[in-house]
Order: sequence, then C-alpha cells, then structure tokens
Amino acid sequence: MRSRVLAVVLLLSLIVAAVPVAATDRVVVGRADLSLSVPDNRVAAGETVTLDVYVVNDATIVRGGPAEFVDRVTTARSAMLDIGTIRGLDVETDEIPFGVVPEGIHGPATIELTVPESVPPGTYQLPVELRYTYTSVVAYDRTDLDAEPEYEERTVTRRVTVPIVVEERVRFRVVEAATDAQIGGSGTMSVSVRNVGTAPAREASVELVSANADLTFGGADSAASFVGEWAPGETKMATFPVTVADDAEIRDYTVTGRVSYTDTDGIAGTSNELRSSVRPIPEQAFSLSAVTSTLRVAHEGTVSGTVTNEGPLPVADAVVVFRPVSPNFDASETEFAVPDLAPGESAPFAFEVEVSSAADPGSRQLRFVVDYEDEDGDNRTSDPLAARIEVAPERDPFTVDATASTVSAGGDGRLTMTVTNTEDETLSDISAKLFVDDPVSTSDDEAFVDELAPGESAEISFEVSAAGSAFPKDYPVSVDFEYDRADGTTEISDTFRLPVTVAERRGGGFPFGVLVGLGVAVLVGVIVAVRRT
Repeated sequence: MRSRVLAVVLLLSLIVAAVPVAATDRVVVGRADLSLSVPDNRVAAGETVTLDVYVVNDATIVRGGPAEFVDRVTTARSAMLDIGTIRGLDVETDEIPFGVVPEGIHGPATIELTVPESVPPGTYQLPVELRYTYTSVVAYDRTDLDAEPEYEERTVTRRVTVPIVVEERVRFRVVEAATDAQIGGSGTMSVSVRNVGTAPAREASVELVSANADLTFGGADSAASFVGEWAPGETKMATFPVTVADDAEIRDYTVTGRVSYTDTDGIAGTSNELRSSVRPIPEQAFSLSAVTSTLRVAHEGTVSGTVTNEGPLPVADAVVVFRPVSPNFDASETEFAVPDLAPGESAPFAFEVEVSSAADPGSRQLRFVVDYEDEDGDNRTSDPLAARIEVAPERDPFTVDATASTVSAGGDGRLTMTVTNTEDETLSDISAKLFVDDPVSTSDDEAFVDELAPGESAEISFEVSAAGSAFPKDYPVSVDFEYDRADGTTEISDTFRLPVTVAERRGGGFPFGVLVGLGVAVLVGVIVAVRRT
C-alpha cells in the first residue's frame, strides 16, 4: 500500500495538473515560495542606516487535504538570509536566520550598512542568498489515521537582490571649531562646516547648542547664524558670541547642532546632527618675582618687585594694585601702572608702605592683583597674587654715644656726643634738641648737622652747668632729633637718654661736704651747752 502511495507522490511532483489515479485523495501537495521586501530602501551618503527586511511566503496548494498537512506544505523551515556585499558600501550584517516562516508576511529583520560620504548617488544592488526547506508532498492513509504520513522535503536556494537607492541629499560635517574666549571672559566661537552631501542648500542657517552651562552663547544655551546658499563640497564659517564661566575648567566642551535649509524644490529640511567640541583659552595669568622690601615697624619703606604676563594673550593698560590685608600697612598710593605686556614680558613696580608701631616684626604676606584690558577692550582683574616679605623690628634712625659728659658741681662744661645715621638713606637738616632737669642746666640746647649719609657719624656738643649743691653722681639728660628723609618728609626721632656726670667742686672755697660737717659739729655743741645750763 505504501509503495503505491509513494509512486503517486512522485508522479504528482512531476506534473502540475491533477491526474486521476488511485488514492489521490490521500496525498496533499503544495509549496512554500519565499521572497524579500524592503519597503524603505532610500539612504544618503555619509550615514549609517538599518534597512527593514520582510520575508513574504506566497505559498501554493496543488492538492488539499487535512489542515495540518496543508500547513505543512505551505510553511518554510530553516529559512536563512545570507547577505552579500556591495562595492563602495560597508554592509555590517552577514546573515539573518528567520527559522519557521508560515504563509504571509514576516519580519522585519534589519540589515545594517554604512554609506561613505564619497559614494555617488545611484541605485546599488545588494545580493542576498535565500535558503529554506519545505515539504512538497504529504502521503497519508485516511483509513488509518494512526499511520505515520510520509513526506517529501525540498531545499530551495534562491539568489535575489535588494535595490538600495543612494539619494542626492544635503549633508553637513563640522571640519573645525575654535574660540578665542578665555576662562571667565567672552569671545567669539567660529565653526567651519562643509556640505559633504550631493545636493545644494538654500537659505541655510547653522544652529549650535551647548551641553554645558559653563559655556554659553551670550548667556543662552543655543544660537543660530545665517549662511545662505550652500553648494555641495563648499565650506562655510559661522561665528557665534560665547561666554565662559569664571569657574569653568580647561577642557573640551561638546557642542551639537543642525543646519536648517530649503532644498531645490523649496521644501524646508533639517540636516543630520552636527557634533564638535571647543576648548576655551586659559585664564590670563600673571606672576610676581624678586619682591623685596625695606619695611620695618614704625617706619615707611618700599615694597618693590617684578610682574610678568604669563599669557596666553597680551594685555594693555595694566596696573598692579596693592591690597593690604592688615590695618598695620598703609600705602599712600595703591596702584602702580606698568606698560602694555606681551606674553612673557615683565615690568617693575614699587609701593611706599608705612608700617605702624603696632605691627609685629617678621615674615608677612602681601597681596596684589593686576587690573588690565583684554584684546576686546574689556576691563579684567587677575586672580590674587601673593608675595612674602620680611618686616624688620623697629629701629632708631640714629645711634648716640656720649664722648664727654663730666662737669664739676657749681661749674660748667661741654656735653659732647657722636651721632651716627643707621638708615639706608641720607638724612639731612638734622636738628638736635637737648632737655635737662635740675641740678643740670643749659643755655645751649640746640645743635645742627647738615646731613649724614648711611653709616656716617658727626660729633655735636652742648654747654651744660651743674648747680653748686649737686651731689657728685650721674644725672640724666635727653636729646632728640628732627630730620628730613630723602623723599622730603620731616620726622622726629625717639628721645635718647644720656648721663651727665657731676664731679666734686675743685678749689675756690670749702667743699660742700666740709660745710655740712661743720654745721653738724656746731649743732652738737649748742645742744651740749644748753643741757649744762
């Protein structure tokens, strides 16, 4: 019985028309017929796309029968797509397994490919090998439903092509982006964009968007620049005002954007996404060097040094500003103008600073800034610049040594002293004033020195007298000096205390001590006489 059925199956597989033979009602004949459909096959140069591929099973029934066997002969199995290659296009997908494919449309599956910018417009054929298996004949025994059917299997290998249309489109790419804006400042960002597509654009406008609030377009996160007509292969430059935050980092900042345009048919369109980055210029920097001082407590001195423009840009109308951080430092002028400085150039500066008597000597830190104009004429201020200097202890401008200071009681003599300039500058118009108290007196309390160079000494003297009743010993006298400094200021020194030595009277009467002794003796005698009476 089975051999007769198989003979019929073989016969039906060779002819299309039905042939009246015995047991034909126990045979189901059909075929699965697969084809491909790609509804959207249009791409543009310079993009990576995925094409949606559908498999269509347009099955045919030659001899019908039970539904399960009809499904068997109309269903494809082990369906597989082997994707070929196209010269000029990069096809990323090798194969797509579809498996079981009943009658109807199935999918989509995707084919990934990249179309280089250099590919010209046109239609390209992508070869695809379609393989699947199906059952062409099912032979069964309708009187014995438990009997195992017999199947005839066929494997189909079909080579088809999928057309891919590379259209003429406008497409843009950023070729360069740069900015002259510094950290904490404003400037211009220029972006060079090329039409790498194959179609011209009209009424084109470049729009950019910043992804970080540290870099804005004049405070906004986006800006647009109109560029007009744009031919294929043409590069245009668009400029935008940009502002960089004070606390922004030195790094690349991402900007994205698109080109809005009108095509040759007058239809408005938007391009592919533009993506680039810009790096702001570092903040203007300055440095201080060779900072020295002649400062000391209770004295006006000089702080001087050198300021250097470390770049990256030249500066104009630069002013070094001294910012005292302590009330014990007082500068008569707090600004020192320096010439325009190119990157790497330096200029000296100096400030006259008075240190109060309340200040402590030792190491101190001074603070400066540089005010300047940038290349756009905007006023800018540098970060604070610190310099460490030494404040010397308070020091008298003179040393005074008495070289002759002895006078006899009841007599007169000369008080002679040596005055030395301890300053680092010449002092002039030095007027000395002597102050005395009883029993020392003077009728000559002033002396004058025209000038003293640093370290130079001069000898001055005063006429002094000692009262006759003065005991022999040292008596203090004081002297101070009024003088002019090299800058023309007049100052008064501290008071210097010196000893004047009073010696015993020499000749010309009884010494004071003898008179006292005689007086005591007479007094004792009188007391004795009174007691005896």
